[in-house]
Amino acid sequence: MIEKIKNSIQQDTATNKVSAFSTFVINTILLTQITRSDVFNEIIFWLCVVLEALIILYIAAMIYYKVK
Repeated sequence: MIEKIKNSIQQDTATNKVSAFSTFVINTILLTQITRSDVFNEIIFWLCVVLEALIILYIAAMIYYKVK
């Protein structure tokens, strides 16, 4: 199972480097622009925070498997 995940990340690293980093940048910009004034914007903000954390973990895994 771990080997499948490692192979998947290595394939993604080869093809999706730009999209992972551009998603990270776009999400960061969106996080800084959202005003948390009502419930809808609050939900969007926290979804972006969760997405940002997942993107950071994904990039960290890409770097880890690239270095290892």
